[in-house]
Amino acid sequence: MLFTLLLFIAALYIGLAYYTSPFLKGASIVAIPFVKIFINRRIDKGLENPARKNERFGMPSHVRPFGKLIWVHAASVGEILSIIPFIEEFKRINKDVLVLVTTMTLTSADVLKKRLGNTVIHQLAPFDIYPWIKRFLKFWRPDTVFFVESELWPNTLYYLFENDITTYLLNARVSNKTLDRLHFVKKFFNVMPFMAFRTVFVSSQSLIPHVKELGSRDTACNPNIKIISPKLPTDKAFIDKLKPKINDRKVWMAVSTHEGEEEKIIATHKELKKQYSDLLTVIAIRHPERAGEVQKLCESMDVSSSCHTKAFDNENTLRDDIYIIDQIGCLGNFFEIIDTVLMCGSLIPGIGGHNVLEPLHFRCSVATGPYTENFDDILREIPGRYTVVHDQGELVAFIQESFAKKERPHYYAKKEVNFMDIWRNSIKRISMNISSTR
Repeated sequence: MLFTLLLFIAALYIGLAYYTSPFLKGASIVAIPFVKIFINRRIDKGLENPARKNERFGMPSHVRPFGKLIWVHAASVGEILSIIPFIEEFKRINKDVLVLVTTMTLTSADVLKKRLGNTVIHQLAPFDIYPWIKRFLKFWRPDTVFFVESELWPNTLYYLFENDITTYLLNARVSNKTLDRLHFVKKFFNVMPFMAFRTVFVSSQSLIPHVKELGSRDTACNPNIKIISPKLPTDKAFIDKLKPKINDRKVWMAVSTHEGEEEKIIATHKELKKQYSDLLTVIAIRHPERAGEVQKLCESMDVSSSCHTKAFDNENTLRDDIYIIDQIGCLGNFFEIIDTVLMCGSLIPGIGGHNVLEPLHFRCSVATGPYTENFDDILREIPGRYTVVHDQGELVAFIQESFAKKERPHYYAKKEVNFMDIWRNSIKRISMNISSTR
């Protein structure tokens, strides 16, 4: 038994170290039944659209128009929001180039639809199974591919590299922990993680030598692409309807919360309510499908709650302690009304924070927790424009101070145009490379 296990481990190591591409292709094919079970379970949980299930297998649900086509993959909501200015500028410069965007989640697909409509083609991203990826790429035939942040799929990247399809990595998210893991892969499995990319765009000069050592043929340092994200959209009719529902209640907002953070926010609400008897706490959960779970947590902590999708059109006023936003695309309306914002994904380790620029665009008073490694490069550009809270006491003090202010703070402004100019120049250079292949 032990000998068989050691033999398996040795075969696994040899396969990965010396025959990486064919080994991963074969392993992905073996995994197909398990991935299909995984997809079906996601459908049962409401995380997949059964009508679009075949897109996960690389089967198109849209006709490929004639002409040059670029493929942009942005997995999450945050990545979609960050890449929108890039896509818009790219389309402005390359009016005859088609844009295909893939996402991993239905939520990010909905955001894309609301922000870019039919100006781009959207498909749910196929899982990294070699025959599915091959089918997807043979059908769409992209001239150039853009990956955003940290979504690196080995079978996809090998196929793109082996077929000489120009690929870029935008806004490469490479934490110290990720670097350690990538160096391990290089050392023990002889894999150069960034070899497949024509250019890797990083947001810190300190990352350039690491990325080069890990196989990057060309590395460019640009500002974090999230820093050029536009102000979130608003709807005047929505805002006019929301204001009287909140009325004169003291209100603060926790945005993009994850499991393990809502409990801290509800505890803070209960502490603040000792001082502000009419307090309203708005919780915008990162994943809307968790609304029921958060409501049960509220009940267990003896606070009342309601969900936006049920209460907004059915109640004249918001009477509960906690108002749960379980809908995407409406945060800008709340930022217009609510001055005090805690950006979550930062209260517990392992998530890395979310984009504080979204509420800052509305000149809100903004706090974040201490775990913000995914956005440290952005935070360095806006010192003094946000508050870091390490515990409940500091969060309570931040909210009290924000409530006491008579006007919203001024937002950072002067560097924003320069950041966009840097990205605009990069898009022009990329566009020249695409044009040269016409």
